[in-house]
Amino acid sequence: MDKSNPFGTHYAYLIPKEGVFLTGHNAAPFELNKNISFIEQALFYTDDLKKQTISVDGKDSILLYIDSLVDQEIIQTHILDTLYKKTDSGSHQMFTTLNSQKDTDLRNAADSLIEGYFILMVDGAEEFYILSSEKTYARSTDEPENEGIIRGPHNGFIEQLSVNLNLIRKQIISTSLIVRYFYVGSKTRTKVAIMYMQDLANPELVEEVEKRIKAISSDLVLPPGFIQEFTEDNPFSLFPQQLSTERPDRVAANLMEGRVTILAEGSPTTALIVPVSFFAFYQSPDDYNGRWIISSFLRMIRMMSFLIAFTLPAVYIATIAFHSAILPLELAHTIKKSLENVPFPAIVEAMLLEVIFEVLREAGMRLPSRVGQTIGIVGTCQ
Repeated sequence: MDKSNPFGTHYAYLIPKEGVFLTGHNAAPFELNKNISFIEQALFYTDDLKKQTISVDGKDSILLYIDSLVDQEIIQTHILDTLYKKTDSGSHQMFTTLNSQKDTDLRNAADSLIEGYFILMVDGAEEFYILSSEKTYARSTDEPENEGIIRGPHNGFIEQLSVNLNLIRKQIISTSLIVRYFYVGSKTRTKVAIMYMQDLANPELVEEVEKRIKAISSDLVLPPGFIQEFTEDNPFSLFPQQLSTERPDRVAANLMEGRVTILAEGSPTTALIVPVSFFAFYQSPDDYNGRWIISSFLRMIRMMSFLIAFTLPAVYIATIAFHSAILPLELAHTIKKSLENVPFPAIVEAMLLEVIFEVLREAGMRLPSRVGQTIGIVGTCQ
């Protein structure tokens, strides 16, 4: 079966296909499998669309839901228990307990699924039921410490893949947002998901990402480092080739630009975005929430800061050791006096300072917060 949508932004089940007679966009009575097939095609056969066969009043029924948007405990303790429970008031009281709504438009069924609702279809019925749900999280989705912003949503990824997918789907409520699942690592069986927009992402890019993930052959796969190493173009390059982020809004923005996101179970920094350019690493999450003129100016400031940090040590060494004549006389005299008690040449001095600053930075990050702040203050005073 062709899993692509050849009809652009229109719903696939609105277009008649050979051998199938469609009566508008309403649910077709007595054709449960056909209605489900229409919804699957509308969602581009995304892997996190789940189906569960149950019985309601002795009739075959299907419960549909997006796995990453609903709470599995709600399915068992609230919905299934209520559906299986026999009440004196019959099915009317049962659906009232579930806070359900009736509908006949299959477009609303697809839209409700990606908003986190359950869809219940009963064989022989001319309508379906939309059941409310609420996703609960194992850990608070707090804002990442390394990617704080001033304006915009203050949430971030956690260790659960389904929660991370939920956060992204809340940002992009669209049937074109596709999820594909993979399992990598013969021992760890790490669950990996890729996300992309069906109508925006390059199909060749999606195919290449899937190919590289499937080609991972290792007993142990720990995200995100292992996955990044196996999927990037040149693992020995000094430059990053994938953008790592903990922010769902940043992932959503890149998905809308046609990129592919790789996520994995077990790591809050799992979101890897491909492909990326050199300039993407100088874009802050705050840039998406501000005016484009200010964001562009701040991005230029970051790039200038990079150039200064990259070239300043070399300029310092060249000036002090070989071209001190280009300095003003008073400045050259001051620098010469400050270097009289330094027993190293300029190049060794610069390299030692680079190493010391890196050691202080690592100490401030790895040590406990209070000790790390003290180390930074003491190092600055020295």
